Amino acid sequence: MYIVHRGQEAVLQGSAVLLIFFLLLSYIALDNVRDVFVRELKREFAFSFFENEGQKARFAEFFGLPKPQEGKAFLMPPEVLAEYTEALIYRDVPYGPEKKQKLNILVPLSISSGEKLPVFVFVHGGTWIGGTKDEVLYSHFAKEVVRTGYIFASLDYRVYPEVKFSGIVDDVRRALVWLYRNIDEYGGERRFVLCGHSAGAHLVALLTVQDDLLPPEIFKSVHQVFLLSGPYDLLTYEENLNLPFRELVKRMFLDLFEGRKNLKDISPVYQVEKIHIDFILAVGEKDEVTPKEQTEALFRELRRWGNRAQMFSLPGIGHGGTLFVLNEDFDREGIVAPVFRKILREAG
Repeated sequence: MYIVHRGQEAVLQGSAVLLIFFLLLSYIALDNVRDVFVRELKREFAFSFFENEGQKARFAEFFGLPKPQEGKAFLMPPEVLAEYTEALIYRDVPYGPEKKQKLNILVPLSISSGEKLPVFVFVHGGTWIGGTKDEVLYSHFAKEVVRTGYIFASLDYRVYPEVKFSGIVDDVRRALVWLYRNIDEYGGERRFVLCGHSAGAHLVALLTVQDDLLPPEIFKSVHQVFLLSGPYDLLTYEENLNLPFRELVKRMFLDLFEGRKNLKDISPVYQVEKIHIDFILAVGEKDEVTPKEQTEALFRELRRWGNRAQMFSLPGIGHGGTLFVLNEDFDREGIVAPVFRKILREAG
């Protein structure tokens, strides 16, 4: 637990797809496989990879942190995040018995005695096989959330191959149940905004576009959902996988999702119902990892069913950039962060 004044935060990961590499190492016994795979990924996702590395460098400079290594996760020191967000941080709060079943909870220092604040819950990405709540990219925008009058909660969850997709969904569901039952002890009310990036957006979307995957009382407590740069139609996502070691990656992809037969059932675009939640979708126009057609497809389906939904297509932005510009300190044009705060205030 850390206390805060004012300062700086940060966290980021290497390009989401780069995480596939670490899993591949357990399948391929080639001395130079890392160099080959990283080189091919750079070529395949050139803009998103170098955008990501540039963001990490800017974070390091802004927060006075050591220069990050290319392609490596860049973790945010909790004391820096606490100072930057002006929040009290409860770090690695367990929501289950497993090592990865942990939450970070940031409570604004401005909270008054007895006051109850709405809760913003963030689910990180990482291609369902990696990522962490403590990466710079996933935590830096907490400042905007906290200053708007929310408690910020971010969660870790088990990933493939430790568990398959059903286990990942169970972890996210378990974390939400824990927050519903316990957040009042941290000054929170049972009024939630959910947000996910990349694979995290897919998970959040799947749990919220239909009303039967979360317990009814928890589903009713979710009022707004932010979906950032996610894949929402896994049938077309699988068809378009164009990576080095493509067949191996596809086999892993199908094993993760427990067979091709499940892809439609776990694709949010095919599960949409008419529900009470407000949806805000955002995607970078230069996103090579999850092309904007994925976001457009879900947006159309939400609107077709009569749901309240807005979509933002961000020019010049890649995969990680949709998170980067949510923070006014890194929103160079000064356009996206103010809109983000306005939407949050209206929901709160």
